[in-house]
Amino acid sequence: MERLLQAIKQKLKDHKQELSNNLLSKGVENLPEFKRVYGYGQGLDKSLEIINELIEKYKTGEIEDDI
Repeated sequence: MERLLQAIKQKLKDHKQELSNNLLSKGVENLPEFKRVYGYGQGLDKSLEIINELIEKYKTGEIEDDI
């Protein structure tokens, strides 16, 4: 299960990096577009935090493999 969570975590990081690269290369035309992209990035950060918490709980035995 930890390997699966690590793989998901890496995919989220890669996606966030791609989002950032696109934002820098294309630029943002207006403030609402920037806010949308920024909010999306914040959501990805929160997802990574949740995954990190799950990994720690798994390592300490609070979560079993059969969920």
